[in-house]
Amino acid sequence: MKKHSHEEILLKLARADELARAGNSQVDVCKALGVSVMTLHRWRKLPLPRPESDVPRNHANDQDRKALAGSPAMDQMRYVLEELKLENQRLRKIVTDLLLEKMRLEEAAVTASSRPSGTQNVIPTLLGPAESR
Repeated sequence: MKKHSHEEILLKLARADELARAGNSQVDVCKALGVSVMTLHRWRKLPLPRPESDVPRNHANDQDRKALAGSPAMDQMRYVLEELKLENQRLRKIVTDLLLEKMRLEEAAVTASSRPSGTQNVIPTLLGPAESR
């Protein structure tokens, strides 16, 4: 697993935008960048500072731009919330798998206790019928 620096991420995101504008599919963009589709998706959701060229140029004053952009604390909270949601999904899946395994083991224990032990029938089976002895 490679850890990319913020600068590398910003450069690759800019390159991804260029490739997407050129008409390449998301899979092709990811192959060109050397990352997975999920990594690119995660990077796009990161609250990284973008270059000034990405900020829309309109005649609004600086206060309006700051209000529209959202505070970094809110962006960070959204990111943490998304991470917690993903972790919650993973944990729910683990619990579900463990409960299913427990149910299988309980069913196996019930069926094993209801039938006779395997060693009780082994000797007569090996010796054959009682009349031939």
